[in-house]
Parts: sequence; C-alpha cells; structure tokens
Amino acid sequence: MEFWISESGKQEQKRKWKQDFKNIGEDVYTFFIDTAIKMGFEDREGQWDMSFEIADAMKKKQHILVEAGVGIGKTFAYIVPLLYYHKRYKKPIIIATSTIALQEQLAADVKVIENILGYHPEIVLAKGQNHFLCKYRCDEHFLCENDETARKMYEKIDKGGCQKTDWDFYIPDNIWNQINVKEFNPVFCRQNCVHKDYCFYYGLRQELLDTDGIILCNQDLLTINLKKRYSYSKEIITDKFQFVVIDEVHNLENKVRNSYTMEVSYTSLQRTMEQARKLTRGLGYTIDLKIKEYYKHLDVVFDALYLQIRKQDEFAKKYDKEIERYSINRDIPALQGLRDCVHDIFLEVSIQFGADDYYRNKDHDAEVDALELQETLWKSMLKVDSDDIFWMNVKGKGKKGINIFSCPKDVNRRTEALFFSDSKFTTILTSATITSGVGDKYEEGYKYFITNTNFPMEQGFIAEPKVSPFNYDEHAMIYYTEDMPHPSHERKKFIEKGIDEIVRLLEISEGKALILFTAKSDMEEVYEGLTNRVPYKVLMQHQTASQSDIIAEFKRDINSVLLGTGTYWEGISVEGVALSNLIIFRLPFPVPEPIIDYKMSICKDGLMEVLVPEMIIKLKQGIGRLIRSEKDFGIVSIIDSRVGEKSKAKYKQMIWDALPVKNKTSNFDVIREFYNLLVENNDERRKEKDNND
Repeated sequence: MEFWISESGKQEQKRKWKQDFKNIGEDVYTFFIDTAIKMGFEDREGQWDMSFEIADAMKKKQHILVEAGVGIGKTFAYIVPLLYYHKRYKKPIIIATSTIALQEQLAADVKVIENILGYHPEIVLAKGQNHFLCKYRCDEHFLCENDETARKMYEKIDKGGCQKTDWDFYIPDNIWNQINVKEFNPVFCRQNCVHKDYCFYYGLRQELLDTDGIILCNQDLLTINLKKRYSYSKEIITDKFQFVVIDEVHNLENKVRNSYTMEVSYTSLQRTMEQARKLTRGLGYTIDLKIKEYYKHLDVVFDALYLQIRKQDEFAKKYDKEIERYSINRDIPALQGLRDCVHDIFLEVSIQFGADDYYRNKDHDAEVDALELQETLWKSMLKVDSDDIFWMNVKGKGKKGINIFSCPKDVNRRTEALFFSDSKFTTILTSATITSGVGDKYEEGYKYFITNTNFPMEQGFIAEPKVSPFNYDEHAMIYYTEDMPHPSHERKKFIEKGIDEIVRLLEISEGKALILFTAKSDMEEVYEGLTNRVPYKVLMQHQTASQSDIIAEFKRDINSVLLGTGTYWEGISVEGVALSNLIIFRLPFPVPEPIIDYKMSICKDGLMEVLVPEMIIKLKQGIGRLIRSEKDFGIVSIIDSRVGEKSKAKYKQMIWDALPVKNKTSNFDVIREFYNLLVENNDERRKEKDNND
C-alpha cells in the first residue's frame, strides 16, 4: 500500500539513507581492513575495492557491473555490504546465480560472514522445483508399482526427506522424474493434496513470498518472477526487495532468452489439437473437417522441415561440422494453411468456451492458451521480417522427433526492462568472465555484454575489472602451437596432429589433465586416439554418467585424463595436482546457428563484434579451470595455431591481452622445463611444511 509522503518527509528519507550508507561504508572498510584480517582472511585489494564500489552504488541506487577475476572472493565482496544494509533495514535481498553448487557455496559464505558479524538473518535456499519430492505424485506412482523393489523403495522414501540427496540410497532418474515436483500449482495443492501442511516445497514457495531474509535462487526463477512483475501477475518472490545480485552474470542473456523461448513438437501440437477436439465436441461435422485439414497441413510442414534437416546434416557431414540448432527455411506454402486452420479452430473453441454453461464451469484456460500460442507461432513464421528467431533440433526419429523453437530478437531490450527499468530495485552484476577484449579504456571490454543486455551505461556504474590475486606469473604458463593444420579447413589432419601433440603434453605432467573441446565429434575421436597411446586412465564426458561422478573419479585417480565439452568449460572446479595440465583443443568459436547468425547480421563486422567476443569469454572460462586456489599450479596448452606468431588472425592479440596468464611460449622444451620446476618447488614446499608440522 502506497502512502503519501510530504516533500520534507522525502528529504528526510534521503538524508537518512545517505547517513546510513556512510555508516555502511565505514563498516565495510573496517570489515576488510581490520576484522577479516584478524579472523585469518587474506588482504585482497581487489576484493575490498569491489565491495566499496558496490556499497557506493547501493547508496546511489545505481546498477553496477563488475568483473572479478578468479580468487578475488567476489561473494564476500557483495555479501558484506548487503548484510550491513540488511542489518539496518531488515528488507529481503535476492542473490541469483546459475548453478546449484554456487547456490550452496553462497549459503555457506553468508553463514561465515554472519558469524563474524554476529548477525543472523534468515537464508532461503530456493533450488529448482524438480529437485524436491512431491508426496502426492510419489503416492500415485508407487500405487501403480507392484514389484517388491518398488515397495521397499517407497518405504524408505516415506520415512522422510524432501530432496533427492536426503536419501542414502540410489534413486534412478527415471523414477525420480515420476515422483518429484513437476509443475507446481498452489491452487491444486491447496485443494487436493493431503500432504500440503508438511510439504517442504509448498512451504518453501510460501516462504519466498513472506521472508525478509536472504533469498538464494537461480537466474531462471528470478527471471520468471520479474516477468510476472512486469506483466502485473502474481509474483513468486516477495516484492519488498531493493537489491538484487546476479552472480555468474555472463549467463544472464541466455537465461532471459530461454524464458521467452517457445518450443513445440509434432507430438505436442497433436496433443493440443486433440484437446481442442474434446472442447468442441457437439459442434458438428464442420469442426472435424477443419481438424482433419489441420493434420494434412501439419504433416506437409513437418515433412518439409525433416527434409531441411537431412540436407543440413549432409552438408555438415561433408565439412566435418556439428549441428545443435538447425536453421529453418520458412518458405513452406503449407504454413499459411496451417495458420488458417488453427485460427478457425481457435475461434470455434473460444466461442464454445465462452458461451456454453458446461465449459463456463470448467477450467480450460491451458487448452485455449495453447491454441492461441500456436497461432502466434505460425503467424510469426509467415512474416518475412519476423520479430522472432526460429530454429529446430532433433530428439527422435523422423519428423515426429523434430522440435521447433522461437524466441524474440530483442532479448537485450527485454533484459533491460526486467532488470534495469524498475526504480524499486537496484541490480548488482558480477562474474569472473564478462569482458571480451581490451581497448584503450577498460569500459570497452564490457561492450559485448552491454550490447546483449542493454545495461544502462548512463544510469549505471561500470567498474574497472578486478584482477585475480593468484600468482599466474610464477604458477602458470601457456604453451601454444605453431604450424598446426587449420582446425576447420583441414580437420582430419588437425585431429591426427592434435592427438600427437596431446600425447607429448601428457608425458610432461604424467596425465593430470583436463582437455576441453567445442565439438562432441572432436572429443570422441581424440578419446579413441588416446585410449591405446597413453598409460593413464582416459575419462570422457558422456550422458550415461553424472558430471559429479566423473569428476569424483578424475580426482580419485590423480594421473587420469578427462575429456569434456559444454558445461565443463565453466561448471567444474578441481583444486590440487589432479588438474595440473589444461589443454584447449581448439579456440572455442561458437558454432554457426540461428541466434549467432542473427547477431552477426545486425553488426558491421560479425567476426570481431560477435564471434571473437563469444570465443574470448569461453576461452577465459576454460582457462579458469586450471588455477582454483593460491596453491594451484600448472600449464595451459592451446592446440590451435591461430594464436601463434605466424598467424595473420587480426584477433590474436586481443586473445592474449584478455587472458589472465601472461607467460607464454611455443617452445616445447620451455613448457616442459617450466612444469618440472613447478613440481620441484611444490615438493620443496610440501617437505618444508611437513618439517614445520
């Protein structure tokens, strides 16, 4: 409820706010310069500098963007001023990140600082709904299971627990997906579920609305909540917050895009139409003919799409490329007929739904909405200059395995509207990898991120990047190759010579290596090539084993070699000698696909304005896997001669300027000697420590 405040009252509020933040700034200074050091924490200039900047931005209610290199301790840098603010105002704070692991680490960090300050606000850890047990679905699932194993499992699950990790026995994914929270509906739960009074997730959702504490959630949940706020819908999270932190903010663009992405498949479209048939029963023969006509057009459209996929696969195979997102040629005549059919059917359903007493008492909003969304999709696809981007992927055989996706082109403007346009809250944005390239001014390094998110440069504050405190000069060196075949134009030769180079590099470190790939096919061929050529266990990322299990095995077998792609570029952290040798198989340029193609189409120089920034950010993420603590050491190898001295690539100096490791060599003997010296120094430090102990 809004209350009228006099002009003098507003001035008093501003005065108090400034005084409070002057005190908060002094508290932050004392914490980092005095208290933290007395507690045994290291004095990191970048950390307390970042924290002061955040406190100042909070005082001015100014959005802030800051890159904090690995080891800065960015979580402490923003948590400290936020906790001092919370101590005074008792208003909720939201911290959103991109992984569960970081959410849990944040919860631990907040508790550490709480203990130092002697102040303990509530912490609400809001993981995604699929991580929690739904007792209602659990009862339904096991009611249908008759075997003894299922009954025993149900007895164990029934003894308590709210998420999968709470039980000390293995719950297969195919079973967990039948008993977890799938589509939370508070109205349904309130009216139908006998377990709601002690359901953890039901209570968590209520807690998110009521809490005045610290909410730790993922970026997906926050984005969905802000979309609801923007459209004046009922929110998931309390609306009392004044400050939001987006950690790992380099993922924000994709999170926002995903929230606006529409996905349909042949099966889902069939299901929508069958629901429409049920809603229109009794309307007569005309609607049945219209639905029959719809199916004819649907088959023609998906046959055409399937043919497009086959042609793109043939082209990709010819040039040894991989396709994750297939482009769509929308010049399909049957699309118009499909759109017209859906329009007519939607109109009939809407009339029936609004006029008939039987339907007026039923909740069929979902069915009607599905028809409307489908008409919107076909209508957008028919526009020559559509406001959307379209693509496909394949998850099964034939046309029934095709999935069609669409998302708006203006994701940057939507990001701005959600995160920077609401005067009621201020956004703090941070990550270890935001900048992509170096100009005369540090602000230029943020240009690609700013373009993709419409970060308000005039109303916001762009902080100078905080350099990692780790001693890269002494603990790391990059080896780069000269005279390698081009990884795309001469792929087969590149793979063969690349395997030879990897074998030599693994001999230096006796395994202990993570090899990062941009293509699954590259990874699989290198895996086959290494298996019989090196005396170390070679592990490879694959769908049948969880990432955590593979990483655990990699850590156990200290000389093992791990091959990974995708999330392995940023989603893992392995401290110690088990990861002493990081190998980048080729520069991680993004694979051409509709979203990247669109970004390039609106630039003057797509290579330098899109492909190179994307590549540099991912390369920084990958190299960040090597040094995870002050004691870590090792070597990085880039098996791609486009960064070499002989290369004429106009972006190669941008790469070297952007990387945290400045020592580099193309001399194999130099990199071997450097690694051996690192090992010797480490052994000496360990012996010295043992003697002191």
